Amino acid sequence: MKLRRLGLLGCAGVLSSCYLFDSGVEWRGGPYTLLWIDSPDNTSICRDEGDGHCGGRIEASVFAAGWDGRYLVAKQHPGNDRRTTHYFIIDAQHDTRLADPATYITGPLTAGEFQRKSKDLKLPQFSKVLESLE
Repeated sequence: MKLRRLGLLGCAGVLSSCYLFDSGVEWRGGPYTLLWIDSPDNTSICRDEGDGHCGGRIEASVFAAGWDGRYLVAKQHPGNDRRTTHYFIIDAQHDTRLADPATYITGPLTAGEFQRKSKDLKLPQFSKVLESLE
């Protein structure tokens, strides 16, 4: 009986260790998710691969995103440096698990480059802005 209790305690400890970090979803657009892991300052964009795996697309710290059914747009402060803002465009029509990211991700872009592409491609607005990270 004592061994059984120890075994149950050991299993409980192993299972609970998977939950030592915190995470949260801030926004979803199509297959894309704006999420954070460990800290709300550590936000990134990933693509739901449909098997419980979310493949990384844009690294932290993403603070704004938008989606129109084809294009995802995102603003990022790389390394959480708020003095620098990068802009990204993901073309979902070309985004697959095995595709080269250079074929579907455009960026990092400057504000001026992004505005020109936005006009040409009729990109969506940033529908989600994390003001605490802006």
